[in-house]
Amino acid sequence: MAMNVKTDNTRKKKRYVIYTRCSTDDQAQGDFTTLDAQTYHCRNLLDAFGHELADIGNKGVVKDDGYSGKDLNRPGIQMIIDHVRRKTAAFDGIIFFRLDRLTRNTRDLYWLIDLFNSKEIAFVSVRENLDSSTAIGRVVIGILGILSAFERELIGERVKASCVARVRQGRWVGGNVPFGYKLIPDGAPLPNGRQPHKIIVDPETGNKLRFIWEMAANNKSLYDIGQELIRRGIKTPTGKVWRKQSIAWIIKNQFHKGYIKYGKEIHKGTHPAIVDEELWLKANRVLTAKLPGHRFIKQTPEYIYLLAGLLKCGECGSHYVCESGNGQAAEKFFYYVCGRSKQKLGCDVSRFSARGFDEALIDYFKRASTDQDIIVKAIGDAILDSQIKLEALEKMMKPLQEKLEETKQEANRLLELAMDNRISQGKTYKDKMARLDEEIVRLEDELEKLQAKKNVAQMSASSGQFLHSNLRFAMQYIEKAPPEAQKSLIQAMIKEIVVYKDYIEIKMYIDQPTVDSISCSLPAPETQKAPKNDKRPAGDACKALVTVSNARSSPERQGWLPRMDSNHDSKIQNLESYH
Repeated sequence: MAMNVKTDNTRKKKRYVIYTRCSTDDQAQGDFTTLDAQTYHCRNLLDAFGHELADIGNKGVVKDDGYSGKDLNRPGIQMIIDHVRRKTAAFDGIIFFRLDRLTRNTRDLYWLIDLFNSKEIAFVSVRENLDSSTAIGRVVIGILGILSAFERELIGERVKASCVARVRQGRWVGGNVPFGYKLIPDGAPLPNGRQPHKIIVDPETGNKLRFIWEMAANNKSLYDIGQELIRRGIKTPTGKVWRKQSIAWIIKNQFHKGYIKYGKEIHKGTHPAIVDEELWLKANRVLTAKLPGHRFIKQTPEYIYLLAGLLKCGECGSHYVCESGNGQAAEKFFYYVCGRSKQKLGCDVSRFSARGFDEALIDYFKRASTDQDIIVKAIGDAILDSQIKLEALEKMMKPLQEKLEETKQEANRLLELAMDNRISQGKTYKDKMARLDEEIVRLEDELEKLQAKKNVAQMSASSGQFLHSNLRFAMQYIEKAPPEAQKSLIQAMIKEIVVYKDYIEIKMYIDQPTVDSISCSLPAPETQKAPKNDKRPAGDACKALVTVSNARSSPERQGWLPRMDSNHDSKIQNLESYH
């Protein structure tokens, strides 16, 4: 199938901030310091790609001189982070000489990657040739995101184990102390310098809070309780106006009746209780009965749609939206549905299972980890394009290098003649040497910019094996990664998925569109009832909602079949249903 690829040649200049760091003050002193060297290389790369410096720091340069990279306690990087967090950044990206100039702490690196990605801030490392604004760079960042998620999972498991052990001993696990309590020192400091603490009832507020549970038990609204708190002059910990959410949280918190909760673990604490258990239970029975003034429910996502925002209808061009429905057995179902079809605006494409489609795509990536052809096909054009650029750059550099060598030889010959007193060192000689020096500086500067472009192209051209091994690792473990990490990697690799009636078209960031097939199915019909809120007319079942066995035997199955043509690669892999 012929593909028409449109390229946007109108590129807006991006604004970058240069970040430099050195560990000692000595390195930051002198005429040309290590900070100047880092700035020089970063500026050359920006010039080579036509970017400009942002209006921040010292003419677009932020320095941390004399600070270690072991953590982020540095004024320069904190200023950048603060701008990014507050969404007031006057720059589109950050560039630095090496990753260790940004941080030497892997955990901090992963955290910065997550922060920059969430705020759409590009970042470039000159030495590692890592650029999040390029296709290959985004894939590498996606892999780093997977590794970051794994590290967070491991850290979370260790922290959770420690917290559970403390809760079982009735000890406070840390964080903000609940309202009505305070921390005080408990004994002498430990050998490592840490000061143990214990929790006591705050004499100023703790003994005045019992009326909150008494009013709740008498079915007083949260508003009434808040007004009584104000009348008695009891302020919130931050001195702000009482909110219903804050009052409800105090009433529900088991800490006030002498218990500590962490996750699903609840144990008797070593701290004193403010309210007895009988009154606490009575107040909470009334509060959770959903009486007027007490309706307060926190909504949590029931399912993370991995392909949200990526799916596009091949029939009408609209994007697919996410929706859910309740079955007769109180089972929840999740779907992708064409936006125009959902609104009945001229498209009759049926919706299909979000779980089934997501699982099929994850299974495709998992199987792709063992098939190098699939991965090479995905990055092949990007590497080929980089090789073409590399050859073109080498052709451009060769005459410049020859010209530079000739100019240097001419300058040396002229200098030798002057040193041997064979020519006069008058005005003509000086003008000639000045012109040669200017030409040498111009050629060296032009060659350095081309060399910067060559380094990036060379990295892309020779990164096939690197990307294959890392993509293989990420794809191999993508099934075990948290849904957020799966979504991050998928959206880093895939630009768009166009869904037709008989095939799908996967458009990668680093490749031409890939046409493949994928089978999407749900559990057997007898266990999958029609949703209660489904107002569609009765008739043929949605073709996406069929069993695997039916899909393989019935001609009416929902099949994401490949459309073959003369240009179709015979090695394209069929995506089977994930089960």
